[in-house]
Amino acid sequence: MDKMFFILLIVFSVFFGCQSSDAIEEKIATSSVNLSYAKKFRIKKMNDATILELLGDKSNARVTATFVLYKNQKPAYVKDAYYIKIPVKKVASMSSIYTTMLFKLKSEQSVVAIDNADYYTNPFILNKVQSHEIVELSRASGINLEKTLMLNPDLLLTFGMGNPKSDVDEKLMITGIPVAISIDHLEETPLARAEWIKFFACFFDKEKLADSLFRQTEKRYIQLKSLTHQVINKPKVLTEIKYGDAWYIPSSKSYVAHLINDAGGDYFWKDDAKSGSTPLSFEIVYTKAKDCDVWLNLYNINSKKDLKSFDERYELFKAYQKNQLYNNNKIQNAFGYSNYWETGMINPDDVLADLIAIFWPDKLPNHQFTYYKKIE
Repeated sequence: MDKMFFILLIVFSVFFGCQSSDAIEEKIATSSVNLSYAKKFRIKKMNDATILELLGDKSNARVTATFVLYKNQKPAYVKDAYYIKIPVKKVASMSSIYTTMLFKLKSEQSVVAIDNADYYTNPFILNKVQSHEIVELSRASGINLEKTLMLNPDLLLTFGMGNPKSDVDEKLMITGIPVAISIDHLEETPLARAEWIKFFACFFDKEKLADSLFRQTEKRYIQLKSLTHQVINKPKVLTEIKYGDAWYIPSSKSYVAHLINDAGGDYFWKDDAKSGSTPLSFEIVYTKAKDCDVWLNLYNINSKKDLKSFDERYELFKAYQKNQLYNNNKIQNAFGYSNYWETGMINPDDVLADLIAIFWPDKLPNHQFTYYKKIE
């Protein structure tokens, strides 16, 4: 630990240690805000404050972290909550997904730091990084604590499993810089993930805008889904390719599986009730899915030649032979990173439209693809 970081850490620790002397013991009444799909967080209201509760356990019942967002005076709630004054003005966004949420909320000017520009296609962010108006905090492994302290953001948005004590570096936590954890990735359905825009909106006092944006997304998603409600002879769909020694197959509860089903596809692992992805051998996947009609999400592949160079056995699959390979990397940056991972989770209606156009082109005859392209 260099001298400058040590001095900064002492200053922050002393300052925020003094601020914590008014820790609250009392828990008071709140009212709940209705969420339609998301199961991993809750919003509650109390007087002049908003309460965000993360539900990081598998049952979606136990609160693993509580964030109290207040505008004026720090309210009374519970002592182990994390208190954050809003609206925040300076944000360190440690995922391109979170940054896209802020763009949709018209709060992009608040972004003063990101994790790594290699994960972005957004020209606004890339230009700001190049002009040093936005700082990269995670070019190497872990977060650069000295840079973070010097920047002193009002809020750091980061990835985790729902418990700040285990999700966030202890050194970062003791600085007192407000840290909020997103566990949107634990949601299973596309609309549940998209509804997390309401979580992010709370930090900017833009809940009405978030609600309006989500309603638009929900309406279009449901309209698109209705196009395939009564289809028969659904195309059999395979996803992913072997990565290292294993082929990681998303379960039937996954985000990807729900999209395929809603688009009128027949997912090969629709009966796999486990959560997350299952590592399988090439032989097991081939035996089950060799007759696939459509093959999706092929890593960063851009041609059939590229795919075959990874493993010649890929040409044995029916979709390869019938030229029905589609990858979600239509738009990529110089490092091969696709904007699907940056914006697709927030725009599930656009992803669904692409998939319907792949499975049932007659349903959307004039469709212009947003995320997917055919691999030739």
